Amino acid sequence: MGIVKVAVVIPVHNGAATLAATLDNLLQQTLADISITVVENASTDETVRVAQEFCDRDDRVSIDIGTTLLPPLENFSRAMRIGAAKGEYFVLRACDDVSTLDYLEVLAEALDSRPECQMAAGKTKLVAGPKGERFKTPHPNVFNFRDSYESGRVPRNLTFPAEWIYGMFRSETVDRLQARWRELETPWCSASYAVYDFVLQDQVAYVPDTYYIFAEGSGSDKTYGAKGFRAQLKRRLDYCLGCFALRHDLPPVSPVTTVRFFLMCWADSRRKTGYKMLGFL
Repeated sequence: MGIVKVAVVIPVHNGAATLAATLDNLLQQTLADISITVVENASTDETVRVAQEFCDRDDRVSIDIGTTLLPPLENFSRAMRIGAAKGEYFVLRACDDVSTLDYLEVLAEALDSRPECQMAAGKTKLVAGPKGERFKTPHPNVFNFRDSYESGRVPRNLTFPAEWIYGMFRSETVDRLQARWRELETPWCSASYAVYDFVLQDQVAYVPDTYYIFAEGSGSDKTYGAKGFRAQLKRRLDYCLGCFALRHDLPPVSPVTTVRFFLMCWADSRRKTGYKMLGFL
């Protein structure tokens, strides 16, 4: 198979219970010019068997088997490289998530029509079991950020769904995306951290009429979250300062605006990590 319009990559470790539903959803997408690669990470359950059944059923599906267990950040990074090599655009997909059936087609059309944008994303529908469902949408202040920043207007928070990491990226952005993805050295909050750069640069094509369906409850906050005051403070500072450093790619502004930008990054580090220092900072 040559280069396709959209390459979908699914980084997975022990995802047999949900992988079939995810693959079914992708094979029903209205965009046919796609490839789907299961980026398997040394699973010990039936993940490989489930993936192979779909490979036998549809030649757009393939599996890249990992024999050595990689840390989650590295396996996601591996998936990004595979996707960027196979498609004009690439999409990450969690092994327990789905989307509207027009998701890939609509996002690809958005990138086709907006060459200045490096990624495209829609709303996020959160599915939280007994807690029900709700939608996450970006705040209007995330759009045209550069112009607002240059004129001295900086919001208190830059509010957008962290699940935009499961949006669509131009394949030439893979090095830039991977560099941000690895900086925090932890899966917790890396998604919003990696996308932050694209938001600041007004390089996100937002399509409100399609959405990604994200299953909450993976427990990643407990698995990868920082434990204790010092660790949480370090995580906050790493997030804040890493986002603050992006000011060097923005237009020059006054010292007052620079301070406001730092305060926005600090506030975002609290919202994205969930860590409040001393109960209020």
